[in-house]
Amino acid sequence: MLWDLLRQIPEGRVSTYGALAEAMGDRRAARAVGAELSANPTPPDPPCHRVVYADGAIGWYGGKGRGAEEKERLLRSEGVEVSQGRVDLSRHLFSGFRCRPFLEEMREEQGAVAAAVTELGGEPSVVSAMDVSYQGDEAFAARVDFHLGSGEETGHRLYRRRVDMPYIPGYLAYREAPALLPLMVDDGRLHLVDGQGALHPRGAGIACHLGARGYSCAGAAKSLLCGELSGDSVLVEGVEKGRRAGRYYVSVGSNIELDQACGALERLLGLGIDPCRRAHRLATEFKRSASSPGRSV
Repeated sequence: MLWDLLRQIPEGRVSTYGALAEAMGDRRAARAVGAELSANPTPPDPPCHRVVYADGAIGWYGGKGRGAEEKERLLRSEGVEVSQGRVDLSRHLFSGFRCRPFLEEMREEQGAVAAAVTELGGEPSVVSAMDVSYQGDEAFAARVDFHLGSGEETGHRLYRRRVDMPYIPGYLAYREAPALLPLMVDDGRLHLVDGQGALHPRGAGIACHLGARGYSCAGAAKSLLCGELSGDSVLVEGVEKGRRAGRYYVSVGSNIELDQACGALERLLGLGIDPCRRAHRLATEFKRSASSPGRSV
């Protein structure tokens, strides 16, 4: 989608990171747009050199600290006037993108997901920690299972697929859920996902999206997207939406109570087991094994 938008910018014109994000439905995604463009593997097609900052500064080409001179050369060759590292946007700005505002549609869907979250669920006996590692446009997902009583690791599963959604804060579910869903099991176990549950700006983190499919799910994130700490509780508008457990912020995805989700993670941490870290390591090993002939997970 982003590459298609870039190709709509004609020679002799430029656009901005914010304008591209706005065309996709959320101007707040401008930083993510910049990160994607900096990783363009085949410049100058799509023509990421035609994207500048909101003040007209041309910025970098090929990543921060690189390629400013090459970017200016390419723009000048297409008829764009550059003066002291800036483009006159009143003359050269293009904003007539033809694009479905898919991020706006995703926000509307997140509202429905948040409304469907329930904390009704049984006490789990198995915890499955889940994580995803990336290499280029491929996702390597891992699930590691632990018996909650003994802490014994009872098994694992792996899944690999291509990714067609960049990382945009607040929209992680649309990037990672397709890789995680094939690993989930509908047997009452708690799926502990690296990401947010209800501790999300719209109350619909990745754990909520997965939980909406009927699974018992909670998020265990290493940082906060929203909320304020009060002791170990994380409050959103005065209501507890998550809780700190070890180095993680736990929040409900669906079909589990916050007390149960936190208790399960704390139980394993108390046994000297970090299930989330184990899932992260396995996903990373899976990625490495795929790119290293002769290695296996």
